[in-house]
Amino acid sequence: MKRATGLGAVVGLAALVLGLFYESWPGLLRLPFLAACALAAFCGLSILWITAVDRLRYGRRGERLVPLRVFDVALALMLAVPSLWAISGLLAER
Repeated sequence: MKRATGLGAVVGLAALVLGLFYESWPGLLRLPFLAACALAAFCGLSILWITAVDRLRYGRRGERLVPLRVFDVALALMLAVPSLWAISGLLAER
C-alpha cells in the first residue's frame, strides 16, 4: 500500500505538470503524459483493489483504521478517475 500510495502521488503530480504543458508541445509530451497517466491510474486502481481485499478478508478491523481507509479510497479515486479520463481523451485524439 505504501509503494502504491507514494509512487501514485509522485506520478500523479508529474502527470498534472505534464498536462499543464501538453497543449504547448503535444507531439513531444504525448507519450510521457500518457505513460504518467497510465501509471497513476494503475496505482489508484491497485490502492482500491488492496483496500477492497483487506476489507473483505479482515472485515471491520477497528475504528482507528476508518480514517485511513477513507483516505486510501479518496486518494485512489483522485488518482484513477482523472488519469483514466485523460487517457481516454489522449486515445481519442488519434
